[in-house]
Amino acid sequence: MATPESDHARILASGDSIATVRAALGLNELSALMTRGVKALLGMVLPEAYADRLADAVRLDWLTHSIVTTATLVGGLLVVFLVLERLSVARPTAFRSRVFLQDALYAFFYQGGFYVILIWSAFANAFDTHLAFLKIEILAGLPGPVHWVLYVLVVDFSTYWWHRMLHTWTPLWAFHSVHHSQEEMSFITSYRTHPFEQLAQSLFMVVPLLLIGTPTWRWLPLFLIMSMLEAAQHSALDWTYGRAYTVVVSPRFHALHHSRDSRTHHGNYAKVLSLWDFLFGTAIRAERPGRLGVEGIPPPQTLWDQLMSPFRLLREWDRARIERM
Repeated sequence: MATPESDHARILASGDSIATVRAALGLNELSALMTRGVKALLGMVLPEAYADRLADAVRLDWLTHSIVTTATLVGGLLVVFLVLERLSVARPTAFRSRVFLQDALYAFFYQGGFYVILIWSAFANAFDTHLAFLKIEILAGLPGPVHWVLYVLVVDFSTYWWHRMLHTWTPLWAFHSVHHSQEEMSFITSYRTHPFEQLAQSLFMVVPLLLIGTPTWRWLPLFLIMSMLEAAQHSALDWTYGRAYTVVVSPRFHALHHSRDSRTHHGNYAKVLSLWDFLFGTAIRAERPGRLGVEGIPPPQTLWDQLMSPFRLLREWDRARIERM
């Protein structure tokens, strides 16, 4: 699941440390070239004044920065997991498949800035106005490593309970089933999330994030570590992390959550720290499942079908409920 308020997108697009990395990789020049190209295309179909106004409205400079940086991150992860899976997995991910391409599009939608511009910005502006009094950021004054640890504990604990709600409340499960519909998981399947689910999660996490403070660009090492952990969880790797299985979510641990067997996919809810599942009795130990997806719900094949699937499911379930009365 993508992070609330698309913090990753903001982290990827700003900050001195990231600016240094971008400059070293030549990403600034590539972003500038992409911006000029898009502006040139807009100028071909719109009067110059309207083209400039549209570029400002969609924050074109920031958007191209986010897209290029996200492409670099996804490309780097692709190389890493391509090598790891070829070395250790009998059936590695089919990176040329249609479903992998769909997951890549979800990644660019959420991390490339489109979600922030098209959906979240309006809500974020409202929160800045009406919930500013909650912006206490009680962890902000702590030393960096302590801040990191407490932030991960608080956010991961909240996310654990949010994830349980996604599986136990029928309206939320209809939307979350889109994430579980993927039958060929890859390192970017974590981004296969319905926009309504992502928005609901962002709203759910607003108050905790205002109270404790959100990550900044200085958190680049933590961001990269968490990105690698999430990527590994959804990969074809069958790692358990040995004794750390009860502490950190491993690929095997999370694969069980995506099993077609309802006895296992309603468990192993944790995002980063598996210890929550072991503390609250939802942890499962088993071999990696052979079949992924949701039993009884055919996987929606196109992006449009995935967007419409929750509404169709809710309608069908409501009709079945009425017939049973």
